[in-house]
Formats: sequence, structure tokens, C-alpha cells
Amino acid sequence: MVRSLQKALIAAGVNVPGGADGIFGRGTQGAVRTFQESVGLPATGEVDEITGHLLGLAPAPTLPTLGQRGDAVRSLQQALIDAGVNVRGGADGIFGNATAAAIKTFQTARKLSSTGVVDVRTAIALRILPVTKSSTPSTPPTSTTSEAKARTLAKVGDRGEKVVVLQKALIAAGVNVRGGADGIFGNATTSALRTYQETVGLAANGRLDDPTAQLLGLVEAPERPRRGDSGDSVRSVQKKLIDLGFRIAGGADGDFGSATSRAISAFQRERGFEETGKLDLRTYGVLMASKSGSATTDTGSTPTPTPVADGPATPVAIFPTQGPCWFTDTWHAPRSGGRVHQGVDIIAATGRAVYAVADGTITRVFFDRPGSLGGNAVRLTAADGTYFHYAHFSKFGEGIEVGSKVKVGQVIGYVGSTGSSSTPHLHFEYHPKGGAAVNPYPIVKAINGCQNTELLTPSASETSSAD
Repeated sequence: MVRSLQKALIAAGVNVPGGADGIFGRGTQGAVRTFQESVGLPATGEVDEITGHLLGLAPAPTLPTLGQRGDAVRSLQQALIDAGVNVRGGADGIFGNATAAAIKTFQTARKLSSTGVVDVRTAIALRILPVTKSSTPSTPPTSTTSEAKARTLAKVGDRGEKVVVLQKALIAAGVNVRGGADGIFGNATTSALRTYQETVGLAANGRLDDPTAQLLGLVEAPERPRRGDSGDSVRSVQKKLIDLGFRIAGGADGDFGSATSRAISAFQRERGFEETGKLDLRTYGVLMASKSGSATTDTGSTPTPTPVADGPATPVAIFPTQGPCWFTDTWHAPRSGGRVHQGVDIIAATGRAVYAVADGTITRVFFDRPGSLGGNAVRLTAADGTYFHYAHFSKFGEGIEVGSKVKVGQVIGYVGSTGSSSTPHLHFEYHPKGGAAVNPYPIVKAINGCQNTELLTPSASETSSAD
């Protein structure tokens, strides 16, 4: 969240000493003050809801609108009068045409967009900003709060300010949103959400669910247990870890001690996160959103591969990419055009090596072109007809073309984001005996090589050039 804030400040033209390093120190605080001064806000250095909104990181605050009545409207009218603008009828607390006309007059005088609507810029100029409420994360959300949040979060088909806020948050997080922050929640925004969810380790469903909104900073983050805490909140975390297969000495006893920290570290290691043993927001969100059975056990031994239908339990000899990397189970996640995901996406940096997972022949080669889904891609077919489809290469391996004979561990390409992709990754499919795709997540999970950062160097006897 700090990194998203820093990127948003930089995008707004504010210098952040040290760049987007994810650390909220004096440099970032000073940058927030600079931004606040530039837009006419009190320079507190704190990211309140108005500052967050203007940076594209929070929803718009509630401001008086046409047809409304009450004290908020009366305060608006009085602010207009104090600014020297005539409001017919005075401060009567009724937002009608007379108040809208007075707002237009004020906006014109201040060289703001003359709409007659109280937007945030107008509210700042009138100094009628709503008071930011202090957060109370320990208070469980009531049904009323949940309903309000549901109305606040954008969903497919929505248009307007809350969609713009979501799109700006995605862009600030480094995700490309085709069309930019246009306020339309369509296929482009859905695709960008999936990319973000895949990047942070959440289920890539393309929906703005609670964990995604929390990580994007669009809703209040939940209170998370810390070492030394005890009680039901700790017990819930422990139960989730145990359900996922991570051993905790003492079980779900509700005490956050070294055993729980070790289990959290094991979960972070399994997901490719920084191993801290602490429940940062990303770890907590991904952990609590994980389904049982999606992790290996923390025993220190090689995990037993999950059997895969229509094929052997270990049809690949090595992990398909060079680390560091991470991946999660997105099998049959919805895709644009009514499609579903037919493989596993392994997130890694552009240029990381992609390996042949079996001996075989390159039977298909696809090239990136406008409208291409997979971009640069290949099909590797084994002797029994089983084939593996690799997609989104930045470039192909040396000598790789149709007919090339390859050996296990040979570099056949390099990670990229060609085709329909907005973040560097390898799309990997598994088709036993040449049939329909089968979920490859269990088989790559069984030999997870994301920690293997050294480039494999098969001996000359294990590789061969194109026929």
C-alpha cells in the first residue's frame, strides 16, 4: 500500500526521495505534504480520505448534492455566502436550483469546472471538507457497514467515479489498464484486476472482492493478529494454516508464538513472499482467502504430488521456469469472451529462462501479432503424444523452431508478456496423450522450483539443435 501511494505521488509529479521503496518514512511524509499543499489541502503529511481520493487511492467523499436537505447543505450555502456569492433564499438547508447557480458562480470565479456540482476541488476551495473519521478496525462490521461497502466497491458494468478510483489504484500498483482510468468497468478493467490478483497471490476472479479491495487500499484493512496476541483472531489464523497443511506445534491454541510464526513463514515461503513470520496485509489477505488443500505441508520433505486425472502423477521432470517466481491455482478462472483459464500462470521477470519439462519435439510455434492471445508461444510434444503449451515468451530459445528436438532442461524461450498479457509470466498448459487440457497446478506445485534462481546448464549430450 505504501508503494502504491508512492507511485501515485510520483505520477502526480511529486518527488519521493528513494522512489517507490514501500517504506513510509520522512521522505514520503514530506512528499504527501507537498502534494497536499499543491491541491490546497492542509499539509499534514497524513493520507486522509481526501488526499487518498485525489491520488486515486480512495473513494470519493460524500458531499451535498442537488435535492438534498439538512445541515450539510446549510454549511455549503453559508460557505458560499462567506465567499461573497449570493445564494437566493439564503442558508435555508435546501439544495435547489438557486444553490446550484451559486456554486456555478463560485466555480467560474475560482476557474474551476463550472458544473453546479460540489466536487472535491470545489469543496476544498470552499473549505467544507468532511471530517475524516478515525479507523476502528477492532469493531466488527455491522450489516449496515457491509451494505455500505458493497455499494462503494465497483463491479462489472458500473461506470463513474468509483470505477475511476479502482482503475487509478490498479495503475498506481503498476498494472496496465487498457483505456486508462475511463470510469468504465468492462473487460479491460476485469483483465487488469485478474493480473493484479495473480501478482499478489489472490484467486484471479476479476472481481473487486474484499481481499483485493483491501490490498489496493480501497477499503479499511482488517485488524491482524501480532506475535504475543491471543484469542479467537489468532485461533482463526492457526486453523486456516492447519487446514492448508502447515504444522503448528500445539495446534490452534489461540496463542501467537514462535510456532505460529514458523507456520506463517512456511506459508510465505510456499507463496514466494518475503519470509517474515508476520501477518502483513498481503500475507493475511492471501492466507484467509486460500482454499484448503492448496498448499504443501511444512514437514521439510518433498511433498507428494497430487494425482492428476488422465495422466501420471509426475508427467514433468523439472519446473518450467527459472526463479524467482510464484504461482497459484487459477484453473478455469473466467477469461474474456466467455473463455476459462486452461493452464497455470507462473509470474516471473521478463527474460527468465523457460525450460523443456520433458524430452520431445517442438510441434507448433506461434508468433506475437495484433489480436494474439498467447503471443510468442510453442508446443512441446512428448513421445506418447502428451504436449505442453507455453505462451507469452519475450523471445524464443536459440534454434527453437518447428521440428526442433529438445531435452529436459533445455532453454526453449524466455518469460515475457507478449499477446494478451499485462504482466510478465509464463502460461503453461498440460494435455495428456494429446487430449483436453488438465489442470497443471498440482504437477508444477509438486516440484515447485521458484526458489531456483540459477540458470540450468544441461550437458551437451542432453541437448540437440533443430533438425
